[in-house]
Amino acid sequence: MNCLCGSAKPFATRMRFIILMHTKEAHKQRTGTARLAKLCLKNAELIIGTDFTHNERINSLIQDPAYSPFVLYPGPAAASFKTLGKEQLPAGKTLLVFVIDGTWRGAQRVLRKSHNVRALPRLSFSRGYSSQFIIKKQPLAHCVSTIEAIYYLCKEGQEAGYEKLKGQEEILMSIFKELVDTQLGYQKGKGRRREERPDKES
Repeated sequence: MNCLCGSAKPFATRMRFIILMHTKEAHKQRTGTARLAKLCLKNAELIIGTDFTHNERINSLIQDPAYSPFVLYPGPAAASFKTLGKEQLPAGKTLLVFVIDGTWRGAQRVLRKSHNVRALPRLSFSRGYSSQFIIKKQPLAHCVSTIEAIYYLCKEGQEAGYEKLKGQEEILMSIFKELVDTQLGYQKGKGRRREERPDKES
């Protein structure tokens, strides 16, 4: 697959993103959407593992008084930029968002094992979105890829006045669409090569 690093144009967000990549995803995906998101975001970090309960870096960030930590994950009690109040996001504090990267089942496993992350309040979207990751089948209609989730959160943060991105968030979707188009082209190319392969003589 062609490297998409040249398409990444890093931009700064007010939010700080910590991407928790499942170990299996890290080994399986050399150019996954989490890594592409990390390339595009100046204020982001990517950490690999399955159980982050005793991870010193994670715990130091959660306990840092400069941050208001949340985990980006749906649920009935999840807040959104429309419902975040002063108690959840006090003045002077930066929104720290943990984003779990992996299959839906893998993400659930990370959340179940990581007691420190699981204990965080949840943040989600105020609207429903459908994934444009057409090269992968999503388990549920509301499941989106990591880079899409960050993009939609940036968009809603912009609408709420928390972010001042001036359209820079579109870089995320631009590189994501390039990834999808590249993989579709690769799959079509493989299909053509199979069709053009001559039959073996009996």
